[in-house]
Amino acid sequence: MSDATYPETRIVHDRFEPCIYRPGQVARCPARVPKDKLDHEQLDVLLNEGDQRVGGTVFRTVCPFCQACEPVRIDVNAFVQSRSQQRVFRRNAALLRVETGPPELSRKRVALWNRHRQARGLLTEHSRRDPVGYQEWLVETCADTIEFRYFLADRLAAVSILDRGTKAANSAYCYFDPRLSRMSLGVHSVLHEVAWCKEQGMDWYYLGLWAADATALRYKTNYYPHERFVRGEWQRFAEPQEYLPPPDGRPVPTEADCQGEE
Repeated sequence: MSDATYPETRIVHDRFEPCIYRPGQVARCPARVPKDKLDHEQLDVLLNEGDQRVGGTVFRTVCPFCQACEPVRIDVNAFVQSRSQQRVFRRNAALLRVETGPPELSRKRVALWNRHRQARGLLTEHSRRDPVGYQEWLVETCADTIEFRYFLADRLAAVSILDRGTKAANSAYCYFDPRLSRMSLGVHSVLHEVAWCKEQGMDWYYLGLWAADATALRYKTNYYPHERFVRGEWQRFAEPQEYLPPPDGRPVPTEADCQGEE
């Protein structure tokens, strides 16, 4: 690997914090700021080494007592949708309108972001909930970043933040309206963006961190084949172990259900 490819970074934040995924555990994720904005090749290099991006920083976990978190990536060209994923994709493709553009700050985005985190138990006493927090986390970036916007009728239903590399894309964050949970919008965004990566000639779609006992992260290993960064090495997993929440009988929302909602 050449020096020109590997980006120069400096640590700007490094302390022990409570883990949001494993109560009682201590987390350590030193945040590093690249000297210059990452080009596409540099992003590929960092993702391949297990880095994540948040705002203008990159990080990798170095927790003192735990190695449960593992970066996950989907093999774009080998990936095959499961039957349930096919149903989700066909159903939602007929209902959703998708737009792309640079990440933006708006009141609707901040409100949706907070509702999503609240529903998934990801808001803590240290969490930022204001527009400044949204700007710093989801709009500011050190990479080439785009925003996928998913609309049901005229309603913003989901937003996905994606970093573009040369041969890989990184799903930095996705949030959706928890009132539309039966639509499986998170699943749909992954399927839509994997297809987009294939159209762009990319090999990998990165899904961030996964931990076996973290319910909020469990969905990330429902896509096969995928690879997980286990103790510094990428390991391939080819057998489906799909997790589906138990059905509760509620119908999937339609466009008509959302007319007139804010």
